This record gives sequence, structure tokens and C-alpha cells, in this order.
Amino acid sequence: MSPRKKGPRRRPTRAGARPTAAPSPTPERVAWWKRPVTWLLTIVIGAVGAWLGAVVLGTLNQWKSADELAEALAGKGPLVVLDVRHIPYPQEGARGFVYPAGSDLSKLDASTSGDPATDLAAVDLGRSTWEITLVGTRDDAVEVVDMRSVLVAPCTPPLTGIREPNESQGASEKIVLVTRVDQPNPRMLVESTTDDASSRPFFADNKISLPKGEKNVVQVRALSEKMHCRWRLELQYLADGRRQTMTVSAPGDKPFEVTGAADDAAYSWVYLNPINDCVSKDGSRKGRFRITGAEYALMVRAGRSCPY
Repeated sequence: MSPRKKGPRRRPTRAGARPTAAPSPTPERVAWWKRPVTWLLTIVIGAVGAWLGAVVLGTLNQWKSADELAEALAGKGPLVVLDVRHIPYPQEGARGFVYPAGSDLSKLDASTSGDPATDLAAVDLGRSTWEITLVGTRDDAVEVVDMRSVLVAPCTPPLTGIREPNESQGASEKIVLVTRVDQPNPRMLVESTTDDASSRPFFADNKISLPKGEKNVVQVRALSEKMHCRWRLELQYLADGRRQTMTVSAPGDKPFEVTGAADDAAYSWVYLNPINDCVSKDGSRKGRFRITGAEYALMVRAGRSCPY
């Protein structure tokens, strides 16, 4: 007789007792980003953010149009100044320059070209000429309707450093806007070969139209007879249906500058124009011949172009 296999022993169940159910497995934890409450919060936050963005944009648009806002963010307005350039020797010639009294004379003796205002900190004598390049950025043309010079401080007596006079060499074919910065309430006039005082203000009958992306070069000349003046250029223009203002300065955000003529004897040195081909006391000829202010005053009073 083979032995019987023994199975697990069962405990007897008492009469009337219910069998005990097996414990249910513990449910797995759901990741936070999968929970319905997270989805709900994301939807609510997104809706609030969109609403706030619309409110902020709507508020900004009350101050600026969409084009203006885009340009403000890009750092550009309806009118852009592309370039401001000093013209040291315009076609009709400069009246001359005044260098600081402490200028290195060896550099002045060697300098025969370039821009004295840039290279040697000279100031234009009598008149200062600048070319300003403007461009509009609107689909509708921007219109410059006025320009005027604005002094940064009251004019002062003329500079008396080292003078380099130059004679005029003819008339310019360009339209030059001229302003007398040493006079009260100066206006922009069209340069006249006869009498600037009789010229009609340019912007009384004209305006400068700037279609989108089109460059326009404006030549401006500041005159001063007896005073040293520092100034900036104020432009008034029409864009987006309203008048706006822009201030233009020399490179480096410096004011433009021009000085009137001082008494001839007040200059420490005066450089004579090489075209006069002057001869020194010893009979030699020099490309750049200089004399004292006192000698220059005597030469002018005698009506001569050379001192000896």
C-alpha cells in the first residue's frame, strides 16, 4: 500500500461563521503630472495668463499703435538718422578753423588734409557745415515740416587759439539750409548768394518727404559772426497723423559748434593759406606758413595776403 500524499490541513469552520476574505492589493500611486487636478490647474493658469497678456497688450496699445509698439521694441521710430557727417571743406570752401591754444604745432604744421575738427579738435570759423542722412520707416511717407537750431547754452565770446583762415572757392550746387545760430530765434533759410537776411524760411513753403526706406541727405550750415555757439538740431515731423520731435547731435552725442572771428591780433598764431605762396623773412617758401596774431593784424590792415 503506497503512502498517501498529505495536503495542507484545513481548519474546521465553526457553524455559523463566515469565511475571511483575502486582503485586496494596495492601489499604485499616480504621478502628480497625470492627476486630473493638475490638468485643471494648468488650464486655469493658462487662461489667466492669456487674459493678463491681453489686458497688458490692450493697455499698451492705448498709448502706441501696433507699428509704434514694434518700432519702440526694436529701438526705431518713424524717422531714423542714419548718418551725421562734418563737411570740413565744402565746395564753396570753409572760412577757416580755430584750434585750441595748446595744440601741438608740429601736428598742425604736418596736417594738410583730413578733417581738422575730427583730427585736431578744431572749431569751424564763421560757418559750420554738416550733412545729415534721414530715412523714414513708415509705409506712409514721414514729412519733416520744420528744423531749427537750439543752443545748449548762451553763446560766448569767440575762441582765440590758433587760427587757420581759408578763402571761399565758389558756390555750391546743393541746396543748403542756413541758420544764424548767434541770432535770436534763428530760422532755416535757403542759402542766398546775395543776402541771407532777405531769404524766406525754407519750411514756410516746403517740407521734406521721406518714403519708407528712402535716404534723404540734408545739408545744414550754421553761421556765427562774433560769438562762439554750441547747438543741436531739432526736427519736427509728421508721422501717424501727429507732429513729433527729434533732436540731432554731432557724433558722440556732442553738440555742434561754430565760432565767430575774434580780433586779428588776439590769436596766438595764424596759418596762412598755401595758395598765397608767401615767402618768409629769409626768402624761403613753406607749404604751411604761420605768423603771430599781431603780424597777421598788421598784414590785414595793410591789405596784403602775405606778411613780407
